[in-house]
Amino acid sequence: MFGNPIINNKGWSTELLGEICELKAGKNIKSNEIHNVNSKGLYPCYGGNGLRGYVENYSHEGNINIIGRQGALCGNVKYARGKFYATEHAVVTKPKININDYWLHFALKELDLNRLATGAAQPGLTVGKLNEVEIPKVPIELQNQFADFVNKVEKLKFIYKFNYI
Repeated sequence: MFGNPIINNKGWSTELLGEICELKAGKNIKSNEIHNVNSKGLYPCYGGNGLRGYVENYSHEGNINIIGRQGALCGNVKYARGKFYATEHAVVTKPKININDYWLHFALKELDLNRLATGAAQPGLTVGKLNEVEIPKVPIELQNQFADFVNKVEKLKFIYKFNYI
């Protein structure tokens, strides 16, 4: 629908990620504060490679895209919903403009941000590097249509997976 955002074969005008989102690394947390099992009252904790475990406090709330900034899987994009904690190895995106967060999630995933990582032993992405990533400038109406379609597909996949039909 939007083409390949890396080569922009649809010819969309682009914006820098740093212009449309505030990007900020998460907060430090001690490893002994992260639990492997999600028991009552704990919140998801995201690090550089995705979900690390569960913690007693949260640092963010909402529907937010998180980009891993350190580790072998840096550049991975997770979509956190509700209350969660983001460690210093994750970058939290906070939109500055009217943008569909769910559409942004898929756009960021398609950009294969891991290709921008530097360092061999411990690959990483800097917030400065992420600020310079070009994002297709797609009208909000198309973003919303895309997000609605993806949500319907996800719902159908869930229904079929658990044989609710």
